[in-house]
Amino acid sequence: MKQLFTRLCAAALGVLPSTVVAQTTFSPAHGNYAGLEGMSWNPGTLADNRLSCQLQLIGFDVHATNNAYRYVGPWTLRSPGANDLDLSQRYLTPRPGNDARLGGVGLTLRGPGLLLRLNARNTVAVSSRVRTSIQVNAASPEFIRNAVDGFEQRADVRNQTLNLNLNAIAEWNVGYGRVVLDQGRHFLKAGATVRRVSGIASAYLQSKALDYEVVARTASTGDSTLHLKRLDAAFGYSNLDAFDNFDAGQALRWLKPGNGNGAGWGLDVGVVYELRPQTEQYNYVDKKGRNRVDHSRNKYRLRLAAALTDMGSVRYAQAMNYARIQATNLKVSEADVEGIDLDNLDERMNRVLRTVRYPRTTVLKAKLPTALHLDVDYRLAGKLYVNAAINQGMTGRYAVGMRTFSTATVSPRLETKWLEIAPSVALLNNYRTVATGMSLRMGPLLIGSNDLSSLFASADPYGASVYMQFSLLNIGNARYKPKKGTRKPVPVPARPAIPASPVVAPAPATTPAVMPAPAATPTDTAPAPAETKPAEPAPQSAPAEPMPAPTEPAPAPAEPTPAEQKPTEPAATPVAPSPAPATQP
Repeated sequence: MKQLFTRLCAAALGVLPSTVVAQTTFSPAHGNYAGLEGMSWNPGTLADNRLSCQLQLIGFDVHATNNAYRYVGPWTLRSPGANDLDLSQRYLTPRPGNDARLGGVGLTLRGPGLLLRLNARNTVAVSSRVRTSIQVNAASPEFIRNAVDGFEQRADVRNQTLNLNLNAIAEWNVGYGRVVLDQGRHFLKAGATVRRVSGIASAYLQSKALDYEVVARTASTGDSTLHLKRLDAAFGYSNLDAFDNFDAGQALRWLKPGNGNGAGWGLDVGVVYELRPQTEQYNYVDKKGRNRVDHSRNKYRLRLAAALTDMGSVRYAQAMNYARIQATNLKVSEADVEGIDLDNLDERMNRVLRTVRYPRTTVLKAKLPTALHLDVDYRLAGKLYVNAAINQGMTGRYAVGMRTFSTATVSPRLETKWLEIAPSVALLNNYRTVATGMSLRMGPLLIGSNDLSSLFASADPYGASVYMQFSLLNIGNARYKPKKGTRKPVPVPARPAIPASPVVAPAPATTPAVMPAPAATPTDTAPAPAETKPAEPAPQSAPAEPMPAPTEPAPAPAEPTPAEQKPTEPAATPVAPSPAPATQP
């Protein structure tokens, strides 16, 4: 039984080079210059992109991870050729606990892709990708331990579970992003990606209930025996020959039409909200007096994003699918599984599980790895940001097809147009193991790892990860640089101050003009002219009148006769206050 388990895994693992290992996502930084990589995380990021054009050439992302065993051997990712990768029992330390175990090995190859920003509100993109993976989940820890031990220890175990999947798909994706709302402080954009999926190969083996007993090696038989007391299982596969002579070139050839054994459709949808408290500082007025927005700069203080990705499935028409196998009291020896491989898999499975007794279909449906992506991005200051993200797998426990193991990541970053440095701390494998990573972007080149522990022999890692991506062309939006003849716009709140600045100086002039009311004081002096001679002392009492002498209407008192008419003239022009002192006595 050990050979059955390990050979099935090895057949699937054979799709990958022995020296590489993979992750389902590239950089966890989710920066603003991610471009086509950002589209696979959230298609809403396409709109209002910092890149006006991106021509992607190639990229790869490889990983291996599990939450069952730590590797304590001498092999490291830093010097993979120095030592052989030995996964024997002596280099594996089991993780304590009785929760279900999971693990996966995968490879993602990105082919040619193009992102094009049409205008301030619309962006389109086309990309290609090949994904292969072998994944195990819902595995009982005792079953995994017995398998690693070679089923050589006598045991009687009940209610064991397992779900093992192998998949390879190629896809062409068309994405569209659009600005939905732009109200200065509040900004919303959304996007969608439609993918045409070509199913290359698929296989699965699952057990929802397994009771077994390990019978120790005897002298009569020469090998140990696995007694399957109760089995509730399912098994199926399609086109496993596709992995013959597998390499990166073969994977890229899968992108050509007609190379797949199955077909299907996929869909991603996503939205992004940005809080922009100071949008006016990113506006300017060009030489022709038109208001413009500097699209080369990030304008948000806080960014919230949500996306649902990889909704869909692949249908294989030429398959061998046993949807339900129920058996009791089966005995399997090492001789029964000796020499099993992909060419004789159906024959050997019939020998081991007696599948000929069960109904079989020729159609196999494999799900895409549906996931919910949530992330929060906060601008600390200048070019410093911090991002927190959740990648929640949405595939069922016993679903057939690819799946996403849930992760949570926190990643601060320094981000400029040509350089991005982003360390990360993550909870991997359905939030059960901790890993540190590093992402580095230098212009069109992106390199990094989501699990740096594999670089050091003393780290005892649960897995390893490395990724790289290269774009032939990365053109950012033109940055606004003030030139002679251009000016910053006057902020809208400041414009009401412009009419206030003239302070309408005439207004105070009119108020003294209205002040002729004190001209009534000349009417107080008017009785004085009635007694012509005695009234002359009144002008004598007009020594108060010399007080306005600085205003130079002093000659006025010199002519007493026209004084009745003159007071009206000075009252209208300079001397509103002059009568006031006249009344003071």
